[in-house]
Amino acid sequence: MSSSNNQVFYSRLALALLLTGYVILYGCGKNPANPGPNPAPPTPNNMIMEITSFAPAKGMPGGEVIIEGKNFKDNISQNTVTFNGTPANALITGATTTQLTVRIPQDATTGKIIVKTGNQVDTSATDFIVDRDMISVSGFSPASGPIGTLVTITGINFTINTRIKFNNIECQPTTRTNTSLTFTIPVNTSLTSHKIEVISGAYTELTHELFTVTQTGPIAHWEDKTVRLVTPETLLFNGGVSFVHKNKIYWGFTALFNGDAEASYVMYDPANHNAGWAVLAHPPTQMAKQNLFRPTAVVHNDRVFFGTGINQSTSNKSWWEYHPETNTATQLTDYPEGTAGAISFTLNNKIYTGFGGTRTILYEFNPAANNNKGSWVQATNAPFSELNSGSTVVLGNEVYFGRALPAQLQTRNAFYKFVEGAGITRVTDMPQDLPSQTTASFTIGNKGYFVINKNVWEYTPDAAGGSWRAVIGGDGQPAIKHVAMVTVNGMPVVYGWTEGGHIHEFKF
Repeated sequence: MSSSNNQVFYSRLALALLLTGYVILYGCGKNPANPGPNPAPPTPNNMIMEITSFAPAKGMPGGEVIIEGKNFKDNISQNTVTFNGTPANALITGATTTQLTVRIPQDATTGKIIVKTGNQVDTSATDFIVDRDMISVSGFSPASGPIGTLVTITGINFTINTRIKFNNIECQPTTRTNTSLTFTIPVNTSLTSHKIEVISGAYTELTHELFTVTQTGPIAHWEDKTVRLVTPETLLFNGGVSFVHKNKIYWGFTALFNGDAEASYVMYDPANHNAGWAVLAHPPTQMAKQNLFRPTAVVHNDRVFFGTGINQSTSNKSWWEYHPETNTATQLTDYPEGTAGAISFTLNNKIYTGFGGTRTILYEFNPAANNNKGSWVQATNAPFSELNSGSTVVLGNEVYFGRALPAQLQTRNAFYKFVEGAGITRVTDMPQDLPSQTTASFTIGNKGYFVINKNVWEYTPDAAGGSWRAVIGGDGQPAIKHVAMVTVNGMPVVYGWTEGGHIHEFKF
């Protein structure tokens, strides 16, 4: 080929290569006039969704987990949560930008928790442990009610050590099975809605729903009568006894102060209120020594019968008629067995005394028998293990009493009914079993009232075993140890007093 032809060939080849490069550059590149879609800009650091923690660290399907973090969506439907990549999303029951509340799916397995919001995904730093042997709460009923409402929690794997809290208040279960717990809404809660905490060891599970308190206390109150035996409050007549005789309240019959050489007693006359407690002479030494502890007393037809108790660690069975006007005592036929903390009551013009400590027999006393020295006849046996320093109310022809221990290692809140000829049967248990040295009681109309620590529980009998409601409770209430019913201005009045003799009147 001639040199001129070569020159033309190479010129054309250069032009072709130039045109090819132009096409590649402008055909496949970005056209400044028509740039096309750009990739999404990076998410600013302050908008990145992140899981910071979750609690509890383990649970079982159906349980609740709270996930803490940042930049969640406060619209539930805009969040999704999975446990270890489970096919089914967890049910989200609550959402804010910093917290998600979810239920553990039934097919969940141990692994990371994954949260997705929009196009953002984050994974927990640690595994959530699925433990199918843990407690699990499935529900409770009723959903609302006043203080004192009995609530039943259902679930699985409950044990004798399972605890309950409501509004951060410890609640003693009244019954327990592997699949249910019952408890009473505490008297010192507020008029609000709360989830119920079920606790097993270090693990706590919350109910999915809220219980709503519809009525709080106090329904009644203790009105200060400005009568005190000592100031400041001091324990007096430890283990003493009280009774009403001819509308006057008598209290004591043991050492006024621990260490006293003789027993003492005091009297309060509502007709002479301003006089307060009158400190009287020492009671008869044979009847009441200075170390007498937990005797019992009962008044029948204006006669005071008194006895039992502990003297220097020995159970006493002596029985007396005490004459308050002369401060003298007549010894009667001994009680059949030594005991302390017994209960006494009158029913259908008969006198009954029984139980105390681990004694399980109720006796009837006939003061006219045995040349007016009296006689004892066994009335019935107890179906419980122990009733120590309990209390009674008489409602019509029936006597109700508690707080009894039905069997060793069980809860001391069993409640019983005695009917002549029918014996003793268990009715609806008392709603509280907190430790207490005494359980004072009184009646108003057809209802019984029991004082346990700072709470007052009202019992209404019925064919189903009766029902309870709290009428006084919570901090700020006086700790009433004794009660008495007297007549003031022709009306029945209930007085209660503390261990230091500070008198209050019970009022609705």
